[in-house]
Amino acid sequence: MFYPTYRGRRIRGREVFRRMVCETSLSVNDLIYPMFAAFGSGIRKEISSMPGIYQQSVENIVEEAREVYQLGIPAVILFGIPEYKDAVGSSACLEKGVVQESIRALKRDVPGLAVITDVCMCEYTDHGHCGMIKDGDVDNDATLELLCKEALSHAEAGADMVAPSDMMDGRVRAIREALDVNGFTHLPIMSYAVKYASGYYGPFREAAESAPQFGDRRSYQMDPANRLEAIREAAMDVEEGADIL
Repeated sequence: MFYPTYRGRRIRGREVFRRMVCETSLSVNDLIYPMFAAFGSGIRKEISSMPGIYQQSVENIVEEAREVYQLGIPAVILFGIPEYKDAVGSSACLEKGVVQESIRALKRDVPGLAVITDVCMCEYTDHGHCGMIKDGDVDNDATLELLCKEALSHAEAGADMVAPSDMMDGRVRAIREALDVNGFTHLPIMSYAVKYASGYYGPFREAAESAPQFGDRRSYQMDPANRLEAIREAAMDVEEGADIL
């Protein structure tokens, strides 16, 4: 059908019709609020590259989460800043780790708020990379075991969704299998399916204190120039069991 039979302006001419046929709309229901949970008490430190966002101890996480929920934002995502870091990110899996304690506090005090958790090792390793290091590079398969333990610790604390952001090959399948075997069949996974080795991550690395101490993340994060690779990675994550990308 072509002009003059088809006239797109018939619909575009009135606001009511524009709203009726709008293909994409953004509302508060689409938002997830980021929160950076820090070890200790009485902590509320603004992140210079993210004005208005703070590293906060658990009690302040809860206080701000109440405000977030009252504004109608349905979910938060938690990132951890632990008491200590080591080569294998062992504090990521602690029962009383900062993210795990934040989950429990939020589910107790703001029960209507959905709590999503970042699953990665970079915040917890002393070298700042997203997994265990072997021969100067991240050991993919050894890292999968750590990610599964971290995701399980979040599930056991009461997380509503886990979000692996590490970009290891096979991590969605590994986490899905670990959750299912341990009775968390209904816990959804939100995968960071397309994560680029980009300078735009600079503010996050400040916020999470996770800048690599050597090298970079190009061996596991994607080249921003590769569009087809991004589509392939997204399709693989769906195949492995991701519920949201």
